[in-house]
Amino acid sequence: MKSFDTSLLYVLSGTGNTFRVARWIEDLFEKNGIKTRLKFIEDADWQEDFKHSGRQLTTVLFPTHGFMPPWSMIKFLFKMPLQKKAKVLSIATRGALWIGPVKIPGAAGFANFFAALVLLFKGYDIRGFFSLDMAANMNNFHPSLTLDAVNGICKKSKRKIEFFMSRVMVGKRVLFTLNNLYEGIWASLLFWLIPIFPILYLIYAKTGMAKIMFANNNCVSCGMCAKMCPNHAIEMKPFFGKKRPFWTYHCENCMRCMGYCRKKAVEAGHSWIFLLTFIMAVPVFANITTGLTIAIGRFLGINNYWLMLLVEALYYIPALFLSYWIFWMLIRIPAVNTIFSVTTLTHYFKRFHDPETRVKFLMKRKKEIL
Repeated sequence: MKSFDTSLLYVLSGTGNTFRVARWIEDLFEKNGIKTRLKFIEDADWQEDFKHSGRQLTTVLFPTHGFMPPWSMIKFLFKMPLQKKAKVLSIATRGALWIGPVKIPGAAGFANFFAALVLLFKGYDIRGFFSLDMAANMNNFHPSLTLDAVNGICKKSKRKIEFFMSRVMVGKRVLFTLNNLYEGIWASLLFWLIPIFPILYLIYAKTGMAKIMFANNNCVSCGMCAKMCPNHAIEMKPFFGKKRPFWTYHCENCMRCMGYCRKKAVEAGHSWIFLLTFIMAVPVFANITTGLTIAIGRFLGINNYWLMLLVEALYYIPALFLSYWIFWMLIRIPAVNTIFSVTTLTHYFKRFHDPETRVKFLMKRKKEIL
């Protein structure tokens, strides 16, 4: 006997991994006679979505960023309406690697625990949470996996989805599992070794990783990256008579722009990081900030290392604003743009997006997808 009649899937997806998982669940539920709606989180309609919440299972699906949900999903979770005993499920996708015959699982860490805690305090009935391996997609750090590796990871994950969801459909909870024990160990180690890592990652992802993105000379100013960005984080700005993408602080480093650009124009400036860190930052900025941090710490009586690190971030972020403005001005020069392009690893990496997910799927809105 099914424990719910309808299902609502709230999805956040970058390169399509999480969207693919949502489609698996949608197909599985539909085959079992459960009417299912799939929505991107920006299309949520609280009044309509929870009209019949008593017999509905609501599932939130999101990728893992730094052992936490992405910032846009965190905001979404806090915006979800208060509900009394509405059934909810949380699924976090994580980046897995496949090297030769060995599959290296990803880690979602605190991501699902965080989502479940927020929803629990909002009154929801937590039916379960678990993480799921999908192909690692951080092409600003590593090349794409082969198609065989991607398919191998997806094949195992689809079986896992079918197993867990078959339990959820008959009313069982998916809470105390080996999967969650594994994630709990990761979360415990993380908070023991680096207690403010999630906060640091959110700051770094939105300020550091986002601000090394640029378009090389292959860019044809089509604006597709700006149109398909889930966070509206890319603006098309004038560039010698043309418009080129400019990454704002709304960027969450989801890699959709890089993965789906047909011209392979979107790159990450690794050589700019090297230049900024080892030539500009270490001999000049680092010495200045270290001195200021020590002085402020003594004045405020702060001795805790992590608090001091947060203090240092207060003047790190304005410096980052300035550095990206310099970078943006430099890449306007075609010859300089070429130098930065050929000296970045992403210029040679194979790009990734989920092979079964097309741009048109990710850009559809509620009137089209439902």
